[in-house]
Amino acid sequence: MSGGFLIGNEKDKKKERGFPLKCPECGSTHILTDEERGELKCGNCGLVITDSLIDSRPEWRAFSPEDIEKKSRIGPPSSLTTPDRYLSTTIGRDRTFFSPEGRARIDRLRRLQARSSLGVPGGRNLARAMPEMKRISSQLGMPSSILESAAFVYRKALSEGVTKGRSINAVVAAALYAASRLHKSPRTLEEIAEMSKRISKKEVARVYRIILNKLPQLRVPLIEPEEYVSRLAVDLNLSGDVQVRALEILEQAKELHITRGKLPIGIAAASIYIAAIELDERRTQNEVCEAAQITEVTLRTRYKELVKKLRLTKTN
Repeated sequence: MSGGFLIGNEKDKKKERGFPLKCPECGSTHILTDEERGELKCGNCGLVITDSLIDSRPEWRAFSPEDIEKKSRIGPPSSLTTPDRYLSTTIGRDRTFFSPEGRARIDRLRRLQARSSLGVPGGRNLARAMPEMKRISSQLGMPSSILESAAFVYRKALSEGVTKGRSINAVVAAALYAASRLHKSPRTLEEIAEMSKRISKKEVARVYRIILNKLPQLRVPLIEPEEYVSRLAVDLNLSGDVQVRALEILEQAKELHITRGKLPIGIAAASIYIAAIELDERRTQNEVCEAAQITEVTLRTRYKELVKKLRLTKTN
């Protein structure tokens, strides 16, 4: 394993899972599987073949070395995205064979069980937060690994009192933003705020800063422009050659320190825009801005700066 990727030399396993053995763009057989991001990429041209891989890791639960050897499956896997982590019991609703008195007793036990499952510290808070977190991550197409990390961040924030006096939805959005950055598959504040209910970008950013202050152990890395290139290229339906050229432009820009202090997605969008022009796969400024969720002013500013300082020619 290298850099979070599984090198695509296990052809039999890929064939069994229905994965393509060749890149549809360049025909290369060097296919990389990134289970953290849920993506399948070409190691030659960088084309994202699919960004919705099914998590192929085992789902059976194990609590001891003996369980691991047996690979037994007992109920759903434990998950941070549920308030009780799937560790509590549930009383069913089938009362067909009970007398009227028995049915009333079962109903009462069910109500008591539901209350007890929310009686853990923060249970009611988690019962409201986790469904909202799943909804936003689903709409943004985030893989399960990011969702689990976001749930972990939220639980830590809850234990540190970050949610007190603040909107649950704002803390959920901030946790998702932090998790996406931790997995180096960042989403912009605008994207997450847009999917949240009545939460502004400013509020998400404010709560995110509070989480970083309260949880210094997170060590969220800085966002690099390269992390946006693949997603923007896929959204704009651009080829792998455009992605490779955009990455080359960003590398040159880094060497000249052009990217310092600039909005990463703005620089990434400008490099994609230039690369598309150079390789005759033109996209309008409006299309690029919509994919990156930036203004046309930002795109034009970054575009002119890259063209001037890198002395690019075929950009019109």
